[in-house]
Amino acid sequence: MQKQPLPRTTKIARFCTLLIFLPLIRCIAEVFRLQHYNPTGITYGIIKPFMLGALATAITAFAMVILLFYKKHMAVIATCISTIILLFVLKFMYGTQ
Repeated sequence: MQKQPLPRTTKIARFCTLLIFLPLIRCIAEVFRLQHYNPTGITYGIIKPFMLGALATAITAFAMVILLFYKKHMAVIATCISTIILLFVLKFMYGTQ
């Protein structure tokens, strides 16, 4: 029996699910980088944009995994795109590099 190839939207949805974990890891790791390189210590005001980004990304990554289980591939792709847009909005709102 020959295996059927996955539909294109399934492949893209799986890629989007993996892709969204990269900014999550980066947002969490940025706090530790700031702690190491900031001589005066870090405050809530410094890490707030990164924690908001990590929280938003974690919630949408969880939603994407649930949607992927229910085979809602177009919803996964739309959630990925909206999460990336949300992270750019947070970046420009807080003016971080």
